[in-house]
Parts: sequence; C-alpha cells; structure tokens
Amino acid sequence: MFRPRVTALRIGIDGGCWLNRRGYGRYARGLLTALARRQDDDQYFIFVDRETARAPNLPSHFHQIVVPTAQPPAIAASAAGRRSVRDLCRMGWAVARCPLDVFFFPSVYTFFPLLRPMRAIVAIHDVIAEHHPAMVFGRRRRALFWRLKVALALRQAHLIVTVSDHARLGIIDHFGLAPQRVRTIFEAPDPIFHPCAAPHRLRELLPECTLPGEGGRYLLYVGGLSPHKNLPLLLEAFRRLIARDGFPNLQLLLVGDHQGDVFYSAYESLRQEVGRYRLEDRVCFTGYVPDEVLVHLYNLADLVVLPSVEEGFGLPAFEAAACGTPVVASNVGPAADLLGPAVWAFPPADASALTDGLRDLLNDPARRHAMSTAGRERVRSFSWEKAAAQAHALFREVGRS
Repeated sequence: MFRPRVTALRIGIDGGCWLNRRGYGRYARGLLTALARRQDDDQYFIFVDRETARAPNLPSHFHQIVVPTAQPPAIAASAAGRRSVRDLCRMGWAVARCPLDVFFFPSVYTFFPLLRPMRAIVAIHDVIAEHHPAMVFGRRRRALFWRLKVALALRQAHLIVTVSDHARLGIIDHFGLAPQRVRTIFEAPDPIFHPCAAPHRLRELLPECTLPGEGGRYLLYVGGLSPHKNLPLLLEAFRRLIARDGFPNLQLLLVGDHQGDVFYSAYESLRQEVGRYRLEDRVCFTGYVPDEVLVHLYNLADLVVLPSVEEGFGLPAFEAAACGTPVVASNVGPAADLLGPAVWAFPPADASALTDGLRDLLNDPARRHAMSTAGRERVRSFSWEKAAAQAHALFREVGRS
C-alpha cells in the first residue's frame, strides 16, 4: 500500500525552564524527555543558556543551541529578578537565525519575543497570576511586566497549550480566546513515584528535622511556599486538630524549597506563624527534597494535603496517588475531578471543614485504603509518553498549517 512520505519538521524549543525546581521545570523535563524518546524523523533544537547546557540530563537527541545570556532565564525571570533586554534579544536572534518550522515554549514563564514571523506554541499553565496577582508577585510592577509578557505571547502564539481542562476553561474565559486555540496536554507523575515495599525510615531521610518517633504519623505538603499555596489555612487546621482531637504523635511536614526558590515566598511569615502557635516541635520545614527521598515521604505519609487557593494541575496530588497515598485538596483545581475517589476536596477558605475532614480520614484507615487503591488505578491513565504524543501531533498541526 502506498504511503505518502512525511517531511521531517525542525522544531525549536525554549529550554529556559529546564533547571526550575517547581512545576514549570517538572513539566519541561517530563515532556521534553518523553519527546526525546520518541522514534520519529523530526529534528529538535533546544535553546539554552550556558548553565542549562551543563545539565547532565538534557536530552542528547536534541541539538543544543547555547545562547550566552548574562543570567539563566529561570533565575532572571524570578520574582526578584528581571530579564535584561539584551538577554531577550540574544534569545530572539538565536531563534531567528535558525530555520525552524515551529517553536515551542514549555512555559510562558520564560517566554521571549520572537524576532521574525514563526509558527509558535506557548504553554500557559494556569491563570493564578491573573486571578491572584498580589499572592504571586507581591509588587504591582512585577505583575505589570507579567501581563505585558503574556499579552505578547498570546499575540505571537498560533496555539496555546495548558495542563488541564480546568486551566483551559480559565484561560479561554480570562483572555477571551477562541476555544479551538487552547489545547490540553495533561501532566503526569514521574515513574520514580510508586508504592515502596520497604520505605526508608524518616530519621534516615530527614535527619535534620524533628520527626515523630517510630510509629508516629504525619501529614505531608509538597510544593512551593508561595502565598497562593494557602499554607496558613493548613497550619490553622493542624493546630485545631492536635489541640482538640489529640493525635499526640501527629506531625506536619512542609516540603518546599525555602532557600533557592525563585518565586515569591511566604516562608518567613509561615515560620512566624509556627512560632506563634508554638508548633516548632510538630511542624518541619524540610526545604528542597530530591525525588529519591520524596518518594519515601509520600509512601510513609498518612495524607498528602494541598490547600491551594487555585491550581492549574496540582502535580503533587498525582505523585501521591501514584505512591498510593490519599490526597486532601482544595476544590479549586482539577485533582478531585481527575483522581475521583482518591481525593477528598474542601473549600480553600474553610479551616473548619479541613480540620473535620482530616480528623475523619485519620480515624478511618479503611477509607484511606480505599482512596489509596482508587488513586493508583486513576493515575495510570496519565503518562509523559501520552503527553509527548499529543505535543508532537500539535507540532505537526501547527508546523504544516
């Protein structure tokens, strides 16, 4: 049977998010690594700064275009930084000089202007910055720069991709975009997250933290320490829980980078709140934790709690489900819909509801077991290979349009 020859595409990719430790970086690494594993004839050109070029896990299948910027984009685009016009132009000119069929930004976070007409796809992960600018930026000037960057990205992009149908509807509504112009490519947990037959002991995993003794229990939060993550509500619920309902061995682990994070952080105010409640011996700020440790923390936790005021996807919920850990999440993200009975959801402003829900779940091992089973089953439908296939189909759609 005759099959028409498919001409290979030349696909450019912004590698600026590769070193980011938060969701933008996880999305870029997961999706691009899966793209590199595909067996197709297309050529990929990843544009990176000098520091990112030294990363040992960059896909060797990609052609690297190293751009001599003054700062890595993931640092310069941070809450306290600003990318220089010179660096933006260097990235733009490097792309302009390379003959490409389509260019992909894994996140609008490190978007830079394209200096010649080019078919482009831009990922916008959510509209949290648009809905809650004071929680994301802290200063109006930074919010203004963000709005200008997103406006230009929308103007230059042929398609917008996002990480959930929940985020897609928010993007369409906020920016007034045509529905066919915004597509969904779901995220997925890394394969490292799975049930462990013999998880390591907590004292071995986090020797610097004051942790419960053998047989102790803990709640686990994983993510950034930014204001929109709503951690004061979690601290309030935890305080009520141990004051009113006992749980003498229960602790709270807050896993999040409070030293190297480039985003607007509420870490200092959270520390003060822990001191005001006199919870220093019950709450542990772990700092950044590598995945090799995090998988054991997920496995040992009674519950993973994610109280955000809004989420585009909420990847830690899916990592926890992959490990068989029940999830408690606010009802303003897609986790409850996508993971179903694996998640107990609550309104993000209701500390009483969260307190009662945590108490009921901690006292009901049979329900937690059912949530664990449901989570492992539901999360199987998410994979980076599926995401890469969807992304590749969009590259061909846009590259040949």
